[in-house]
Amino acid sequence: MKLGHKLTLALLCVLALVLGLCTLWTQDRQWERALQDARSAALADWQREADALQQGLLPDDQYSNYNEELYSRAWRHLMQPGAPRAALAVYGQDGTLLASSMPVTLAQDELARAVPGDADLQLLTAVAADGTRYFLCSGLVLLPEECVTLVSAQSLDGLFADRALRLRDAALTQVAALAVAALLTLLFCRRMVRPLEQLEAASRRIAAGAYDRRTALPGSDEIAGLSRSFDAMAAAVQEKVNDLQRHLQARDAFVAAFTHELKTPMTSMLGYADLLRGAEVPAATRRKAADFIYHESKRLEALSGRLMELMQLEHETPPALEPVRLDAVFRQLERALPVGAPMPVFADCRTVVLAQRELLCDLLYNLLQNARRATPAGGTVAVEVQEEADRVTLTVRDTGCGIPAGDLPHVTEPFYMVDKSRARDQGGSGMGLALCARIAELHGTRLELESRPGAGTRVHLTLQKAKEDGHETA
Repeated sequence: MKLGHKLTLALLCVLALVLGLCTLWTQDRQWERALQDARSAALADWQREADALQQGLLPDDQYSNYNEELYSRAWRHLMQPGAPRAALAVYGQDGTLLASSMPVTLAQDELARAVPGDADLQLLTAVAADGTRYFLCSGLVLLPEECVTLVSAQSLDGLFADRALRLRDAALTQVAALAVAALLTLLFCRRMVRPLEQLEAASRRIAAGAYDRRTALPGSDEIAGLSRSFDAMAAAVQEKVNDLQRHLQARDAFVAAFTHELKTPMTSMLGYADLLRGAEVPAATRRKAADFIYHESKRLEALSGRLMELMQLEHETPPALEPVRLDAVFRQLERALPVGAPMPVFADCRTVVLAQRELLCDLLYNLLQNARRATPAGGTVAVEVQEEADRVTLTVRDTGCGIPAGDLPHVTEPFYMVDKSRARDQGGSGMGLALCARIAELHGTRLELESRPGAGTRVHLTLQKAKEDGHETA
């Protein structure tokens, strides 16, 4: 069952319960008032009939014995034209029935129960043999020589018939009201759940792959808030999916580049090895083949080492940074760099920065080696330092061949090389700048490259300056 139908059914149940209770309470109040009016009417009729009976039972000249002719006078009064207006019964002082116009279906014991034992006026309810209900009103009527009891009977059939009619009308009205309420409630609930249907449709589309789907429901209620949260979740899911797609593309590109880097030298190495193990070859050819195999083997060894280092850094959490003196790092680099031209020029700086010393040395070592490979013997490679209030910017500058603008965004990708043939000749693998970029990320910063073909390259790296109490021995 849909939510709109559930809401409609729940509201109708509550409405039916409330209407039913209100109808029962209203009908009960009306019934009590009708009974009270019927009681008042019965007492008024009894009083009127009692007055008329008292006048009709007074003695006259036709009868010499009042007691002997009381029955005849009572019967004459009840049977006179136009009287009585209600069913009546007259009892003597000793309980003898003098006259009666009561229905034959009303049992005598019911009438006898209505005869009072004292002078108080009483009102009882009796049921005839045919099921007719009556109000029995009885009381004493005072005469000159004795008292008689007058019992009047008022039928309640009309009252119960009116009650049944009112109950039927109330039930029909309630059913009609519930039918109209059901239609209006259904339309109202459908309008209310329409935003939820839009959310549900959007969730199905997102599950089917349409991650750009949004609801953007207006308003300030809870459903609008849910819509905004849903759109934020969808945006987060889309971003995660895009990240996964970028990672998959990068992985595919990485695997393709790595396969290419392995396939070319391996093919040549297999060719030279097959040549060496085949027929006798001249010494010069054998030496050339062995040199090629050795050179490519060393390059592949270096490539595998770089790859393992990059994979390790990819899964490494940011290290705990500690105070590191830059002049100590520069001296370590001077000792580690191989001899050759051009040799880098280091700035004279004793500033202390927050870094992981070995990773920082590795980063600068790779940047300097790349700069030296790109710079001719007469060029310049330098490490410059620019201090600010709370940070230090390191710049590795060279006057080499430079990098084309179209290649700058890709130079930090694994295996990417601007001039592949020259890089391989110099032992490059295209992994150095990728390692540098990852080490910079672990230090909470990033590499910024500026280059122009023929004018050299600048690589900037910004580090946090250590506090004044932070120090490291040289």
